[in-house]
Parts: sequence; structure tokens; C-alpha cells
Amino acid sequence: MRRRVLPLLAIGLIVVGILGILAISILLTTQFGVAGVFQVPPEAATDPGVQNGARIYFTATDSAGRAIPYRGGTVMRLACANCHGPDGHGRATMMFVSPNITYANLTNPEGMLEPDGERMPPYDDATLKRAITQGIDSEGKPLDWPMPRWQMSEDDLDDLIAFLKVLR
Repeated sequence: MRRRVLPLLAIGLIVVGILGILAISILLTTQFGVAGVFQVPPEAATDPGVQNGARIYFTATDSAGRAIPYRGGTVMRLACANCHGPDGHGRATMMFVSPNITYANLTNPEGMLEPDGERMPPYDDATLKRAITQGIDSEGKPLDWPMPRWQMSEDDLDDLIAFLKVLR
């Protein structure tokens, strides 16, 4: 009996530890106020599409305040800014390093600069939408496991990309 319980207990403790690390990471991110840190440039502040894109980026909610559904990705519900930072330049967590998703980096003709210094083919709007909704990168390969596969409307996708275009 004891031999069967110990492995299950060990697995349970590992799962609790991983969830604890994720919870602390989210708590620290929320505590230091990721949402709202980035200010939309004045020339884009009046654009309703950019405003909606910022809402999606910082809260993972649509213009009606509904949570945008997703498949896969992290265990806990997060928004883009939680992993990619308020300015889109990416960030390092205990479990992964997220890339710079400013539009200038994503669409750089020399290739998107990855966190490890490698370059991959640039994105365009169509491949960027595919990455957000299907988790497929610009080369046609699956994105790393933390990236959710967001299920959002075409209008919300357009607005999110409009917001990524104002990140510098």
C-alpha cells in the first residue's frame, strides 16, 4: 500500500509546486501592474481599433468585457502582457522566455529576432493571425507550449494587430 501511495504523493507535490510557481509569477506580475503601464501613443489613442487591441492585449477580454476563449497554453488564464510585457518586448519567467512581439520585430525583413539571438522568417498579418489563433509560427512550425491558441473574431484579431503596430 505504501509503495503505491508514495509515487502518487510525489507527483501531487510536483504538480502543486509548478502551480505555485505559476501563481507567484502571476501575482507578482499583477501586483506590479502590467495592465495599464503602457501608454498608447497620442496619435493612436483615439483609434477605437487600437483601444480595443490594447484591451485584448492587457486583459484578454473583448470590447464587451467577455473573456476571450483559448485552447492550450499556460494552465492559468493570462493576457498577452503577462508573458510579453507591457511594451511587447518579451520577458523571462521561471519556465520560459517570451519573444519580442512588437510589430517592427515580428515583420523585420531581416527576420524576427528570437530571445536566443537567432532569426526566423518575418511574419506578415496573415501568418501573425495564424500564430495567435493556431499556434503556428512564420515557418509553419508549432509555437512553444506556453502560447495559447486564442479563439477571437476577425475584428478583434485586426484590432490586436493594430495595437501591436503601436508598440515600440
